[in-house]
Formats: sequence, structure tokens, C-alpha cells
Amino acid sequence: LAQAFQEVLDDYGIADKPLGLTGDNATSNDTQTKILHKLKNAFDEVNRVRCFTHSIQL
Repeated sequence: LAQAFQEVLDDYGIADKPLGLTGDNATSNDTQTKILHKLKNAFDEVNRVRCFTHSIQL
């Protein structure tokens, strides 16, 4: 998923635009953030925004 997401960002010329990614607390989202960091060094854990309603389990 991280590779496909990066390709879309590159295709549209907006790879430097996103400031963060919002997602639930699934570990697959942690993995995606780590892979994006390796691909472009643009994303890191500080760019990952966890969904508040998932965090408090609404």
C-alpha cells in the first residue's frame, strides 16, 4: 500500500504536499509509515495521525 500511495503522489506531482496521514491504530498503518519514510524520507511517525475516535473506541 505504501508503494502504491507513493506512486500516486509522484504521478500527480504532489509528493511533497501531504503533511500527515490519518488512520486507525492498525499495525499495518505503522508499517506503511515506516515504508514511506524509507522511500522518500518525507514521512515519519510524527506525520502519522491516529484517528481520535478509534483511540477512544467510539
